[in-house]
Amino acid sequence: MTEHTSEKKTAKVGQLVEGNKEPSSNIGREGLFAYFSNSWLEFKKVVWPKREDAVKMTMFVIVFVAVLSIFIYAADTAISWLFFDVLLRREG
Repeated sequence: MTEHTSEKKTAKVGQLVEGNKEPSSNIGREGLFAYFSNSWLEFKKVVWPKREDAVKMTMFVIVFVAVLSIFIYAADTAISWLFFDVLLRREG
């Protein structure tokens, strides 16, 4: 059974190597045009959220960033107070 599996893997690897016969110097305008064409096709597949959902998610992100900012400010202030006033006994 393992011999059969390894034969399949070897065959697949051989197919991948053989299938990639296009020279890399051929990536000129056709490659760029194909890239933008494929990007546009993928862009059309995107399912955009409804406006209500987008507003809810945006508000959640704004509130989360505000809460996180307050937490970081409080933690920074506490660590600064602990380091300078308690450990170094420096006033001011």
